[in-house]
Amino acid sequence: MLFNSSAYLAVFFPLVFAGCLLLRRLASPIAAQAWILISSLVFYSWFKPSNLLFLLASILANWLLARAIAASPEPTRKRLLKFSLALNIGFLFAFKYVNFFAANLAFLLPRGFHLPELDFPLGISFFTIAQIMYVVDVYEDLVPAMNLFDYSTFVSFFPYVISGPIPKAKRMKHQFRNFGGQPGALEQFFARGLFLFTIGLFKKVLLADAFAKLANPGFAPITASGLHLSSLEALSFSVAYTMQMYFDFSGYSDMAIGSALMLGIEIPRNFDAPLRARSIIEFWQRWHISLSQFITTYLYTPMLKSLWRISLFTSALATLFAMTVAGLWHGPAWTFVIYGVIHGFALACNQYWRKKKMPVLPAFPSWLLTFAVVDIALLFFRADSLHAAFAMLTALVNPHHAAAVATLAPALRDLTAVNLLMLPLGLALAFFGPSSDQLSRDFKPTLSNALATSAVFVASCLFMTFNAAQSFLYFQF
Repeated sequence: MLFNSSAYLAVFFPLVFAGCLLLRRLASPIAAQAWILISSLVFYSWFKPSNLLFLLASILANWLLARAIAASPEPTRKRLLKFSLALNIGFLFAFKYVNFFAANLAFLLPRGFHLPELDFPLGISFFTIAQIMYVVDVYEDLVPAMNLFDYSTFVSFFPYVISGPIPKAKRMKHQFRNFGGQPGALEQFFARGLFLFTIGLFKKVLLADAFAKLANPGFAPITASGLHLSSLEALSFSVAYTMQMYFDFSGYSDMAIGSALMLGIEIPRNFDAPLRARSIIEFWQRWHISLSQFITTYLYTPMLKSLWRISLFTSALATLFAMTVAGLWHGPAWTFVIYGVIHGFALACNQYWRKKKMPVLPAFPSWLLTFAVVDIALLFFRADSLHAAFAMLTALVNPHHAAAVATLAPALRDLTAVNLLMLPLGLALAFFGPSSDQLSRDFKPTLSNALATSAVFVASCLFMTFNAAQSFLYFQF
């Protein structure tokens, strides 16, 4: 089920909210939580009910292992932890990567060998990471082992189960009795949540989808027929995709956080105006924040500690490894690997520059360099193949074919007047406007804010009714 669909806006969420509120007042907080758990499982299985079996199996296996870890002495605890990590990575590998690696190691396999293609369960990358973090935190005594009821609620909670933000058990567990609202705070939570949800809906249906209509034609010629673009066109299409990705994913995160807030739950923020970052380190402190924290805490730091000594070189090595893994986490393709390598290399260079106390670049050049790295990396992220990615990259730096608009002009003509208005507005908001996080922190439930929120919400819904609902980009991961 999509957040930007009439099924969610008019049926699912109103029923979930009303049921949660009534059960909390007429029965108990536990009844409200049970309602949320059932609703989350319905939400997750909406597209493909068979996926629910994999989610439930993953939840049960990790819950049993975490409780066993909590109850066992060393060295049994460590062996159980290793088994749990192997099980989760193997689960992810079996659905997403086995055929990718088999295809790249075909010369080692018997002729004609082929494994069946498996459709991976929706959100597998996200709920697997959340459970890895939980099991590791239980092992390190950072969080107690949960009962099955709380743990199932934690993993399957519908705002984040499919595409994040990636939650940590320590932050979530103590809130589960707040479903339906805390006394005296329900109105405040609901108003702020609806405000944030509305921002996310606007980002998705008006901004992200407008940039998508511009970006898609630019990548299609390279992918389909090998046609070349001018430098102006390559730049326009690649920037359009960067903007699409930002507004699409940050819009999803805003809607997820807003949905949870309306139910009385605070989940982690995920974006903080990342396209204004003046270094690649700052960018990852602002972009997909929950994934960045996972990379730092559960990939980079353990690897750095495992190396023979900590130095600038080993730090760079750990950074490159962690970001390459993060790139591959997005999907079984070399384009995602290159995406991770670009960011890993850029982060390592940034670390070196800081540690050696090199001169600080002025604000604009540092922003421009950071944005160029982000844009080029996302070019690989978007392309259907390495050939398509390198063709687009070549077009970007081709001085002999700079300003033609044979592909760009028709793409612009196909946009509606509203789409054309959204392009400069989106650029202005991304680079100069307040972030959703800042707007949410400063929000006050006043009459003027209520009227503005209602107007934007209604406008977004009206626009949505005249356009087919577009899936979120991160649903494919």
